[in-house]
Amino acid sequence: MHLIEKAKFPRDKICGDGISGWVLSVLYKLDKELLKRLNNQPFVLHSFGMRIVAPNHNVLDLPFYDDGSMPPGVPPGYLCKRMDLDNFLIEEARQKSQIEILENTEINGYKRKADGIELTAKDGNSYHSKIVIFANGSNSKFMKDPGGIVKDKKTTMTGIKTYYKGITGFHKDNYVELHFLKEFLPGYLWLFPLPNGLANVGVGIDQHTIGKRKINLKKKMMEAIETVPYLQERFKNAEQVSPVQALGLPIWDKKRKISGDHFMLAGDAASLIDPVTGEGIGHAALSGMFAAFQAIRSIKEKNFSASFMQQYDEELYNKIGMELSISHKIPRFIKYSWLFNGVVNKAVNSKTLQEKLTLAMADLEVRKELKSPLLYLKVLLGR
Repeated sequence: MHLIEKAKFPRDKICGDGISGWVLSVLYKLDKELLKRLNNQPFVLHSFGMRIVAPNHNVLDLPFYDDGSMPPGVPPGYLCKRMDLDNFLIEEARQKSQIEILENTEINGYKRKADGIELTAKDGNSYHSKIVIFANGSNSKFMKDPGGIVKDKKTTMTGIKTYYKGITGFHKDNYVELHFLKEFLPGYLWLFPLPNGLANVGVGIDQHTIGKRKINLKKKMMEAIETVPYLQERFKNAEQVSPVQALGLPIWDKKRKISGDHFMLAGDAASLIDPVTGEGIGHAALSGMFAAFQAIRSIKEKNFSASFMQQYDEELYNKIGMELSISHKIPRFIKYSWLFNGVVNKAVNSKTLQEKLTLAMADLEVRKELKSPLLYLKVLLGR
């Protein structure tokens, strides 16, 4: 099996650096010892919850739901630089004799053959395969062809991020922070703590909103850091230690085909990014696992047809389809600052509502309620 990578490891990837429970569950399912090795790495910070800051600056802390499925000592989430995580995983892959890793190899085209697909590289080399998993990120040209996925500004988020050191005020249990400031709604500013006093700081908003409001994301982010009183206090001794980077993120908007004759799309290339959180790595891990299962079936049955590949689509959507569908509807409510403030104000003083919101991170039946206008009305009326 060939694993073809455009860059050479270690290499950077623009990311918020939050590693969700989906990733941990996939690693644990595939290799329990691998997860244990990752858990002991010095570049990993254990994270146990989420801090939501409403437009009125009220703070709501929600612990991550722990279903007890992970081994002792493994937290519900990690925080670490993607460069470090990806390099760790590629080094693990190097230990597998059945995997041949080709770095510094950019695939820029493909041709359909009678018995598979021929990939063509920028350096002139070509690679023939009976089955290809296109997992080359949000800028993948293969998302459109052969994938057939076309994104517009409403279904594409622009995310920017940079690193700071010296930010104060993080939760003792390393909660990830989502700051829903009025000027960014329905997007948000994030602060994710990292090892050695670093933090990932960024903003994500859909491109339609950016264009409509003529938002300069970098300028707006810096203005918030410098002028919002509680942020100004936390950043007063902080130092920016990297340039601001930007990336277009294709967010999920509907169920669609993500496979065909001899190929599958996975991760960001399949437009699996959560519309609310902007998180892509969890769904990328799941799609990679299910794509691998389908590849095994196809090779065993010698069947690489689109109809046979459809099993991959069905398995993946059975796992995350409802979650994505619910998440797609939530932004229509959180874009209203008065509504967001009202719900957070109630939740701060309601253990029952806090428990419901915590459970909603893991329980889809509970999360369904978040897309209903009646829930927000009941919360505001104190029912």
